[in-house]
Amino acid sequence: MNRFIAVLSLLLCSAATAYAGPPLIADDAGTVDVGKVEIELNSSYIHDRESVNGVSVRRDVFDGETKLTTGLYRNLGLSLALPYTFSSRVTGDGSLTGKADGFGDMTVELKYLFAEPAGISLVVKPSIILPTGNHGDGLSEVRWRFGGTLIASREFVDGTYALHVNLGYDHHDYRTEQARISNHSNLWFGSLAGEARVYKGLTTVAEFGLSTTQDNTTSELTGYAQVGARYEFNEYLDVSAGFKFGLTKPEDDLSVRYGMVLKF
Repeated sequence: MNRFIAVLSLLLCSAATAYAGPPLIADDAGTVDVGKVEIELNSSYIHDRESVNGVSVRRDVFDGETKLTTGLYRNLGLSLALPYTFSSRVTGDGSLTGKADGFGDMTVELKYLFAEPAGISLVVKPSIILPTGNHGDGLSEVRWRFGGTLIASREFVDGTYALHVNLGYDHHDYRTEQARISNHSNLWFGSLAGEARVYKGLTTVAEFGLSTTQDNTTSELTGYAQVGARYEFNEYLDVSAGFKFGLTKPEDDLSVRYGMVLKF
């Protein structure tokens, strides 16, 4: 681990603010200019299959998210994100055991670029999650939650390549005693993402992430890898797509992620 951190530090220091985006889950250190607005329209299909007490359990989810981001001040941005589950279906040995649809909990984030030592852009991003979702369908914990992320970004070769590192924390407060016993309240996560511009307007991305598993019955981390691409048609429109693969049992087996960003 110490060797990995040393190599990562050398990569960051050996190479201006990088501007990433979907389909990456990891965030970048870029902030939207004052008076500008970006609207992200993202969707995904999630598939997971596992055996629980001898029963083959399958979960299929189609969901989306609308995210609005604007610049409040120099190097300071605000974003609002509202998820929506179009369809969530769980089957056991082929029989439907659960389904849900509706809005999830809204996230409010502030993003502040506070330093750029040696060309590395450093950002702090505190967040609050509002209980706007439907608890009855399992789409909300009906509790206010908070968290934060530290972000480091670095560009190389005049922006042809970029590297983004995220380290974050989320605190969950559950509604019932049983939920508090069954789930971790303090969740940690980290991710490493890279980008490469391979053609005018076309950027390929790759990402690896680990996080605490919410389920308190396991100590195994949730791990994933993702590959994808983003195409910038012009200064007003980006489209993206990615494939996310589960690397550990707690993570979903496969996610297909796609969306667009409108810039004003």
